[in-house]
Amino acid sequence: MIFKYIVSSFLRLLGIGVFCVSMLFAPAAIISAEVDSPKAVVETFLETLRAMEFPVSNSARHAQLVKKANAFLDLDAMGQKALRDHWEQASVEDRRDFLALLWQQIENRAYRKSHDFLGNLKVTYPESHEDSTGFVIKTVVRQEEKVLDAEVIYHLRQKEEGWKIDDVILDDVSLIEDLKYQFDKIIRDSSFSGLLKRMQERLDTAEKENQGGDL
Repeated sequence: MIFKYIVSSFLRLLGIGVFCVSMLFAPAAIISAEVDSPKAVVETFLETLRAMEFPVSNSARHAQLVKKANAFLDLDAMGQKALRDHWEQASVEDRRDFLALLWQQIENRAYRKSHDFLGNLKVTYPESHEDSTGFVIKTVVRQEEKVLDAEVIYHLRQKEEGWKIDDVILDDVSLIEDLKYQFDKIIRDSSFSGLLKRMQERLDTAEKENQGGDL
């Protein structure tokens, strides 16, 4: 149970609660298309996170890895689904700012935490299958020394540029639903502008950490 709590907390790093130079030259659509199966997308995504280095010492190499990882996420769709009615009510400017901040949160905060988290864990891929909206990849995240593991499920959808991760599920709770809960609470307490302010504050802190700055 303790390990599952840790994994759950890790997944929440992809959300607001804790909270682009091509391969260098190839556009994201080409990177995604080169990985032609849902399982390969998840494997390559996680391998790319492991390959990152924090604090960032080589900006060009880091930019390559960030762009590669981004190519496998359908984050715009995830963010819109998580906002639900708030997305429809938001202005065009607020929508643009929200998506820009969400991507920057992922790049500067979640990727770092994911890299640190994956460092001493083994990931296996015991099952994969199609469903009505795409493909499901079941993984097991294992900490071998303590003989503990947790199942993490990735859902992928076929896009024009290739397969993209559009949800992550742990203990039957999806990342989109978790984000929705967090976004709802912040917007209810402090409005949509309050959500954007919170995201910007966390981004500022993360950028300083990634460059090795003192907090």
